[in-house]
Amino acid sequence: MSAYLVLARKYRSETFDEVIGQEPISQTLVNAIKTNRVAHAYLFTGTRGVGKTTMARILAKALNCLAFDDATPEPCGKCDACESIARGEDMDVVEIDGASNRGIDEIRELRANAIFRPARCRYKIYYIDEVHMLTKEAFNALLKTLEEPPEHVKFIFATTECEKVPATILSRCQRFDFRNIPTAKIAEHLATICKAEKVSADDDALYRIARAGAGSMRDSLSLLDQLLAGGGKVCDEEVIRVLGTPPDEQTIKIGQAIADGNSAAALGQLATLLDSGVTITSVVTALGDTFRNMMLAGACGGDSELIELPEMQRKAVSELAARFSTPTLVQNVGIIQRIAQTLRGSSVGRALVEATLVRLAEADKFVDPSSLIERLEQLSAGGMTGGLKKKSLANPASPQVPTATPQNLPPSQSATSQTRSSAPPTADRSPSPGMESSENSAAPETAPAITAPVAQQHRPLSTEQRLAVQQDPAVQTVMTLFDGALVDVVKDPLIPEADDTDESPEPTNGDE
Repeated sequence: MSAYLVLARKYRSETFDEVIGQEPISQTLVNAIKTNRVAHAYLFTGTRGVGKTTMARILAKALNCLAFDDATPEPCGKCDACESIARGEDMDVVEIDGASNRGIDEIRELRANAIFRPARCRYKIYYIDEVHMLTKEAFNALLKTLEEPPEHVKFIFATTECEKVPATILSRCQRFDFRNIPTAKIAEHLATICKAEKVSADDDALYRIARAGAGSMRDSLSLLDQLLAGGGKVCDEEVIRVLGTPPDEQTIKIGQAIADGNSAAALGQLATLLDSGVTITSVVTALGDTFRNMMLAGACGGDSELIELPEMQRKAVSELAARFSTPTLVQNVGIIQRIAQTLRGSSVGRALVEATLVRLAEADKFVDPSSLIERLEQLSAGGMTGGLKKKSLANPASPQVPTATPQNLPPSQSATSQTRSSAPPTADRSPSPGMESSENSAAPETAPAITAPVAQQHRPLSTEQRLAVQQDPAVQTVMTLFDGALVDVVKDPLIPEADDTDESPEPTNGDE
């Protein structure tokens, strides 16, 4: 029986046009070959399974294809050089694992062999995978050869952690950043492979596999390989069983229970998922993805390309997002993310997740930051001080006279103005004929009221008012959050003490 070839190797791209999701890089390399501007060193960086090794082999075939007299952007794939390069066995294309050949001795050997011309191809190509694993001494030994290699030598480096590569190496290479492959393109490619393998597969199942791959084509193909080994049709139920993730419908039901404020229903859905064998971590991850998609639907619209869901789930998420405000969705995403981090070192993960669901469902019973700030502002204005009444500083019928502070007055007038502000204004008792006597007709010589400095008008509250403030939920929440204690309470300077005896009826015509 012949050895089985996994899908990731069997359906590896053979030309630049076949590389999925890296079109800008493919086009740049094709143009470089056409214009004879191929650099002596390239650095491919990106996450696992996005096509770095595949692109390096295609570039090597394009430079060394024996079917053409010179480098070509369309290698034949059938000559001895193309076939051996595709298998990673060509003598002139040396593939080195940087994790296991990371010392200075290996790099010295590379430098010693680089001076010899290739056996049959145009170029001797060194491909070093996970190049960031090389030691500092190995990098230093490579610098001179990398900067001025022989004309028949090309270097291709690949790494998943580009930040660990020294700047001296980066400056000598052309860098290409491989992006994560979009979920839709992975799902489309998986459908093509299933058709070639003559396997029936549901679109939703393939989309779920692509989402699980998280932008990696190799991860997605490995998962599809695992499902095909089970035989039969690739369906959504089988994918959920293999992945161990909850169905989208279940997490959406939890979201609906939260929107209804029904914590009991949300906890019931959680119990159902856990009883089916889904781990608590998978539930939190799926719930975080659901609220993220809801946030994107609320901010960008239900048709946004950022929402990577099949059409049916996309519609359900969009409808559910309309029941939340965007700030609430943002806050919920943050809460779920924090609980996901807490689960890693907790032995009571289920209790924490249940408490989170109750908090999300009954959010109106908890003090959120915005309402807390609003209530504290009301408290500072005297609106929540145990029966303290707000009293207007001026008669509503009288015009509002702008006040001035002593700092805005000349030095010669500041002391006089403060004295006048403490005495009642003098009204003219002899109105001109045809004019009614009222508060609106103040004497010209009456100076406007001057507000005293804030520090001089702050007065402590009574014991009864102090206790009322201390029992306020907002104050208690602040003291709990900051581990503080109530030391003193002062009244806003613009709000006088409530005194019903000072209130007098509005003057009528003829009254002072």
